[in-house]
Amino acid sequence: MAAWLRAIAVCAETLPDGFCRVGARGTAEVVTGLPVPTLNGVIQTGPTLDTDEIAAFADSPRLAQLPWSLQVRGAAEADRVASIAARHGLENRTTQPFMLKDLTGRDEVTGAVRRVSGADQHLYRRALADGFEAPEHIFDGFSAPALLDHPATRAYVVEVAGEVVATSFGVLVDDLVGVFNIAVPPEHRRRGYGRLATAAVLRDAYPDGAHTAFLHASAMGAPLYASMGFHTAETWNVLR
Repeated sequence: MAAWLRAIAVCAETLPDGFCRVGARGTAEVVTGLPVPTLNGVIQTGPTLDTDEIAAFADSPRLAQLPWSLQVRGAAEADRVASIAARHGLENRTTQPFMLKDLTGRDEVTGAVRRVSGADQHLYRRALADGFEAPEHIFDGFSAPALLDHPATRAYVVEVAGEVVATSFGVLVDDLVGVFNIAVPPEHRRRGYGRLATAAVLRDAYPDGAHTAFLHASAMGAPLYASMGFHTAETWNVLR
């Protein structure tokens, strides 16, 4: 959990509208400024939830003009903060597996995967928009040169016949690597491209000192990650 928060903090601190703080009782306020609810909000980072601190952080003016979420580490915790979330209009509850994998250096990449940099900003932004089926402007921050060129980050695309068919993004935190932005356009799904993009992050992180990978999985992605050796460590509840 601490590594996930630090990975998100790298993004928040790199982007112009970013902010991150952790309270005395283990609640985090994370603001990336990106228009994605799960990348802004109030998050239970410690093993014990403190409803008073959650409520105080949820009143932050930094969240008022952004899509945001309240994220806690279990169903019982979600029940305890439901009234706080409702006061802020966050009444849609979903679950999100938090998955881990021990790295061994045996993750193979057999396709045309290449790392991208800030010079590839426009290509990466377009590829993310295609993969997530969302407007391109949403990904301005994800493709910012300051983020793509940050020493702790690695961004990748999978290309076939000159067309980008998958993306990925890794953030190295000490001996762990966070895996983000695994996206494949609809017409290219179920061909192994998401696996290639994920494996590229794992392959390059291992010689850089990472021994464990972590990620949040979507319902679509969870079976893929399980087949690659990830296991669910806990299931978060997200109210947005």
